[in-house]
Amino acid sequence: MRKILLVIFLLSIIFCSHIVATKIMVVQSYDNDYIWSKELLDGIQTVLSDPSFEWKVFYMDTRIQTSEEWKIKSGVLASEEASVFNPDILIACDDNAMEYFAKDYLDAPVIFCGVNLDPSVHYSTNANQTGVKEVIFARETNSMILELFPEIETIRFIGDNSETFEGMKEQLQNLDFKDKPVEIEGFKVFDDWKKYVEGVSRREAVVLLTVRTIEDISGNTVNARDVIQWTVENSSGPVFGVSDFIVRDGAVGGVVNPGFEEGKQAAILASRILSGSSASEIEIETSKNPKTLLNIEALGKWNIELNIGWTDIVDEVITDWSIPAQSILNLIMTSFEERLLGIMSSLRILASCGEVKSGDWSFIRPMLEKFNMEYEGLGLYILADGGYYTVQRDWTGLNLANRGYFPDLLEGKEVLGYQVLSRSTGKRSIVFAVPVKDNGEISAFVGLSAFFDNWNFSLIERLILLPDIHFYVFDAQNSLAMTDETALLLGSLDYPVVGLSERLKGLSTDNGSLIYSNGESLNTAYFKKSTHGGWTFVISKSIDDVAEKKDMDLLLKSVQKKIQEQFNIMDSSLAKGAEDIRRVLQDPSGVRKILKDLYLNNPQVVNVSFIDMEGVLKYIYPDEFDYVEGDWIGDQEQVVELHRRGLPVLSQSFVAVEGFPALDLEWPVFTKEGQLSGSLSFLIKPETFLAPLIMPNNYEPYEFWVMQPDGLIFYDQDEMEIGRNLFADRLYEPFEELRVLGTEITQKESGVGEYSFFSRGMDLVVVKEVRWSSVGLHGTQWRLILTKSK
Repeated sequence: MRKILLVIFLLSIIFCSHIVATKIMVVQSYDNDYIWSKELLDGIQTVLSDPSFEWKVFYMDTRIQTSEEWKIKSGVLASEEASVFNPDILIACDDNAMEYFAKDYLDAPVIFCGVNLDPSVHYSTNANQTGVKEVIFARETNSMILELFPEIETIRFIGDNSETFEGMKEQLQNLDFKDKPVEIEGFKVFDDWKKYVEGVSRREAVVLLTVRTIEDISGNTVNARDVIQWTVENSSGPVFGVSDFIVRDGAVGGVVNPGFEEGKQAAILASRILSGSSASEIEIETSKNPKTLLNIEALGKWNIELNIGWTDIVDEVITDWSIPAQSILNLIMTSFEERLLGIMSSLRILASCGEVKSGDWSFIRPMLEKFNMEYEGLGLYILADGGYYTVQRDWTGLNLANRGYFPDLLEGKEVLGYQVLSRSTGKRSIVFAVPVKDNGEISAFVGLSAFFDNWNFSLIERLILLPDIHFYVFDAQNSLAMTDETALLLGSLDYPVVGLSERLKGLSTDNGSLIYSNGESLNTAYFKKSTHGGWTFVISKSIDDVAEKKDMDLLLKSVQKKIQEQFNIMDSSLAKGAEDIRRVLQDPSGVRKILKDLYLNNPQVVNVSFIDMEGVLKYIYPDEFDYVEGDWIGDQEQVVELHRRGLPVLSQSFVAVEGFPALDLEWPVFTKEGQLSGSLSFLIKPETFLAPLIMPNNYEPYEFWVMQPDGLIFYDQDEMEIGRNLFADRLYEPFEELRVLGTEITQKESGVGEYSFFSRGMDLVVVKEVRWSSVGLHGTQWRLILTKSK
């Protein structure tokens, strides 16, 4: 009896599934290798994405087999397939599917798309049919041609002798092109096509309509890409297209109707029918999602210089580096998502542990510390009121309740990467956090304030051989989080990437390409948005790169990277020392051992010291500086700032009590109870720190110098300039151009310019090309300046 009931149950499931499953049949006029057909199907299935739908896709193959006999036969085959499949709705793609099959199909509603012939004239439409009539955006393409090539006098539209071409020709004949003469020609044989194209002059433009049924002299269909590329290479005038694949295969550009958008538009109509509307209630639509495509490499052959207005016009950019760009984007995004998933999985496990749920920091800390060893940053245990502990400081005495992500935590949501300036370190960090629940109620939160500096530099290292390509990673709030242009990360979170940040705000798709201006050049960019956390990843490249510019950019980027890496290494080392010294604050020998270890592990520093809360240099290493041990330095700007904010600082250049110009990097030291007890200090001589990093790259005709934003020069190849102020020293008074540019350098983290000044050795005045960037820590910046004598 049980077996009988089980069989009945299973049969009922199968029977019911058969009853409720929606069957959709798509009849394609062409073959599954044709890019237009693929795009149509992708668009259709993007909208009709219910996994319960049952699909049947039939290809009539009339692109390859173009005879009338085959078209009739393929229509019969489509009808037979439909009879067997019995679809709930049928979608017919392009004119042949309608003409040879779907126009007479009455057993289910019919949605057509990609048809160029007027349905009301060419098809015996009935109440069971509606769809999208494809239109070509010829007038818009015509405007694009004349904007780029104002000298063009005639526009020649050419295509194959297919039903689609006839439909396009019909549309063109009904358009007014004003004063510009227009020719419309169709061809069947490739040799005839070639003769026509070879007759095109430089003052004529070619617009490709359809290229799928062109045949060679043996009657074989010529590959569409071969037709396009031959035309581009042999036409004396520029070639444009009305389909996206024509532009991708070498045409200069066009305002196109993408197959993907056409398929989506048809699928939206189909979904209305599946929701209960009848076809008779839905009016026939025309294509309504044009996209302006521009092929940068094809345009470059005509020596056309784009103006900034094109940044708002172009919807998609075609370049010869689109494939490597996508690979780089996938590399960066996959790496990010793996880190995110690893962090979040670990935090979820921690949040479920009894030790964390207990709320006892002595139990929580060891577990959070193990987690923190895997991921660089601050391990966080946050109370419901916003107060928090970190592995590095224990109780911080600070509060996170007014952070932008905190309301989400209170609502029980997870934080999947929210960028902040850390209140514990003053550094940029990315916050990940999950609620801790006890009996269903939120009691606290566990998280990580992650530092991405080292990961950012590892990405720079991997892309160093592509100096003309830049990468940018934006968080969900559209703030820059990572980039190879690290100077952009030294400012506030609101500091934009000129031209790019604004363009990203208006994106309507999750991936694609665009053009933007950074104020110096036009750039192409490819972007992709992650489904995990809403971060956006961008790769960009200047349209007008030249070899010399690449050389300077590569050299500047290389030296900047070396300096910033050394800064980060020292900063991490000092941060670790500040954590270690907490355990031995009452043990002078223990303190001195830590100072010695820090000194030996950081050969670029002059000395290491501990400064107490009174501002006294209490301990110092090496012993050669013991003559300043016990000196009071509590009035030094960086010491005052650290005591005021409890955050790490990097000073500007000042005269140290040791008797020489120096920089001071300091990290706060806290007691186990979270009280500030003093600071650890690295004293640095700028010239001895910078020389080993810059000198190997300071070769003719290039020269580096480093300046504070206030104009103080603390590194230069000509030693006589070190210590001078660009805006105050009499040496620079005769060079107003340099002083004006110097003002711009102080105000902008990076840029380019030109000025006149003495050559190396101070014996001759020369013109110098300039590029600059920035390095620094904790809000203090230096300008790294590279010059090249002309």
